[in-house]
Amino acid sequence: MACHETVTCPRCERTFECRVGTILRCQCQDVVLTEEERYFIQQNYSGCLCADCLRDMKAMYQQT
Repeated sequence: MACHETVTCPRCERTFECRVGTILRCQCQDVVLTEEERYFIQQNYSGCLCADCLRDMKAMYQQT
């Protein structure tokens, strides 16, 4: 698997660089999610979301 790939966020359709090969340098590492928040996101989307959408989904979960 490549260290970096350009992907499209399934929520906002914006492209971003996913660094699954070097996950500690990936943009998603800035967003801390609980197991419950991760499960909530996985029930709505498959694949990687951009950091902005992860933050939005985290806020949506916290409002429920």
